[in-house]
Amino acid sequence: MSNISITFTLPTIANPEKVWQYYTNISLRKLWETDLEEFSLQGELKTGVKGVFKLQNMPAMAVTLSKVIINQEFTEEFNMTDIGKLYFSHQIITVAPNQYALKAEIALQPDKQMDDKSCYDFIKQISDDIIDKAYLLKSLIER
Repeated sequence: MSNISITFTLPTIANPEKVWQYYTNISLRKLWETDLEEFSLQGELKTGVKGVFKLQNMPAMAVTLSKVIINQEFTEEFNMTDIGKLYFSHQIITVAPNQYALKAEIALQPDKQMDDKSCYDFIKQISDDIIDKAYLLKSLIER
């Protein structure tokens, strides 16, 4: 099966520097990613660094930062057994002078044995969660 991706963009009045803190500071990130238990890196926040990511009621997963551009974007890559490679991209985009948006992109390179229904169920569950979290993040950064 080919790659599947979903993108969600939400306007914000917060500047990139403020948003970035909520992406990268674990205590601030837990305010909007409320099921996050652990996000630790084996080094500084830069492309190629590996770490551990754990959500409530889920096993800890190895994560690789596949792309990091300070105050703009970071993408987490997960190699998930029997599912495939999953990418979460958290972006801060400029839509006009002093106007920004939060952009979340989920991309899945499904494992060869995943059928359409399994891919649909997996992506649907994650995308609903990402939308909820983006709105919570927006409310926090615009206070």
